[in-house]
Amino acid sequence: MDYDIVVVGAGPAGSVAAYECAKRGFKTLLLEKAILPREKACGGAVMYRGIRILNGIVPHELIEQKIYGLRFGFHNGTSSEFISHKLIGITVFRDKFDDFLSTRAVEAGAELAEDTRVIHTSVSDECATIQLQDGREIKSDFLIGADGVNSIVSRSLNLRPKRKDLTRIGLGMEADFYVGRAGVMKATKGNPSVLEILPVKNRISYGWIFPKREHLAIGIAGSGEHMRALRPDFDGFYQSLEKRLGVKLKLEKRRTCFLGGEGIAGTNVTNRAILVGDAAGFVDPMMGEGIAYAMQSSKIAVDVIDQAIAENQYDADSLWKYHHLCRKEFLANFQMASWMGSRGISFASNLLPRMSGHKLASDIMAMVARGEIGYADIPYIILKKIPRQIPSFIKHVLQSYIQTRN
Repeated sequence: MDYDIVVVGAGPAGSVAAYECAKRGFKTLLLEKAILPREKACGGAVMYRGIRILNGIVPHELIEQKIYGLRFGFHNGTSSEFISHKLIGITVFRDKFDDFLSTRAVEAGAELAEDTRVIHTSVSDECATIQLQDGREIKSDFLIGADGVNSIVSRSLNLRPKRKDLTRIGLGMEADFYVGRAGVMKATKGNPSVLEILPVKNRISYGWIFPKREHLAIGIAGSGEHMRALRPDFDGFYQSLEKRLGVKLKLEKRRTCFLGGEGIAGTNVTNRAILVGDAAGFVDPMMGEGIAYAMQSSKIAVDVIDQAIAENQYDADSLWKYHHLCRKEFLANFQMASWMGSRGISFASNLLPRMSGHKLASDIMAMVARGEIGYADIPYIILKKIPRQIPSFIKHVLQSYIQTRN
């Protein structure tokens, strides 16, 4: 056998999987179709729950901004802001961040093959087989598909359809706009530690502004079936921000991406193979954030494979534990996030302004971003904590209500 485990895709999911495999002593190959570092369509926000998977270790030079707050804008021009004294995330450039993660895997003992495109994969009772564009064939005991929403692994193994269903995936476009440090400070009114989420005019979708040191990452995303006019929608969105932010936004390069997929509802295992991250469709249904879930699903996958190897089991039934563990870890949170997201902008615009600025609301937002609780825990946290905060909370809600009526 050439390798114990082959990982396809050197994004956060793949590099964390390769790191975990190598750390446990498995002969591991990490395949990447591009030459690293390479660009990636992504706003570059990494929530703290993802940083925790890296044991809090991210080189200082990779951190563009430390994030302590979230701001949600609404169609009527108002916004709600939630600021924490705790770090809730960072912004990064994905080319540098992904390069760091792949280097980390190599330093743990994994072998990295760049500029190596996979064209087909298959599994048998004896092994997993990976066919490369250059004609080579690699065999391994296990295969981890971490090759994103356009996963060759998932389609080769018939875990996903050959053609995308736009009703099941999201579509987005984003760009990094250079405005200089002074421009970032001006656009963020002196506080670049806040991520901003905004509605897109006439669309069932959302946009974002993520501050970096000298750039603003600006993008839009939504359900694929509602985002067919993606380029004009994106251009209209960023152009509408120029006057509001007070800075000139010079477009250099648009980047398009697919988001989400089957996730928990899909089949992510077969004999000798597991899908992780975007290939599996693990994306926050409300915020569209997937980096933390990608890395977490990879750790779960390697735990399951480690046990399967110890027990000399290579069949789908043995790997099905991965499905159960992911459901246990993600399902309740995805369902709650999906429920809140399905209520639309009107739901958010009615609820969030009444919560804006209240310490309990800010604490809950921070706990979710840090991975200390999930969306599904929010009602229980409120019920537990609100008795001590009823007087101030009721006063705050009443004041917010009166202000909206006047």
